[in-house]
Amino acid sequence: MKFANIDVDEHGHSFFKDIDLPQIGIPQRISSKIQDVLYWQMTLSQPGHFVDFKAASDLKFVAVFSGQMDITVSNGETRNFVRGDMLTMWDTSGQGHITRFVGLEPCHVLHIALKDKGEFK
Repeated sequence: MKFANIDVDEHGHSFFKDIDLPQIGIPQRISSKIQDVLYWQMTLSQPGHFVDFKAASDLKFVAVFSGQMDITVSNGETRNFVRGDMLTMWDTSGQGHITRFVGLEPCHVLHIALKDKGEFK
């Protein structure tokens, strides 16, 4: 399963890349291996809310339940995330990323803090 990922280079600049979480099982039901987590948190952000450059507080897995958000990394690339999208945030140091909540409806997001990068490749 592929995910968008925000990572950081040796100079503290964030960038997007795509990573893979290996899946196991049969074609009718596949899943990942169990991943260790530290905690989870739900957020609700209103359209128009803006968070300037900020590094992730922990390694995170993020899932969008409703609404939409644009995330911009320090190299200027912006990606839009909507209901059903998932991403990982590994930019725990450096410049971080910008988050803009866009569209017409509130954005519900699940943040899961990861113990480590686990099975992600």
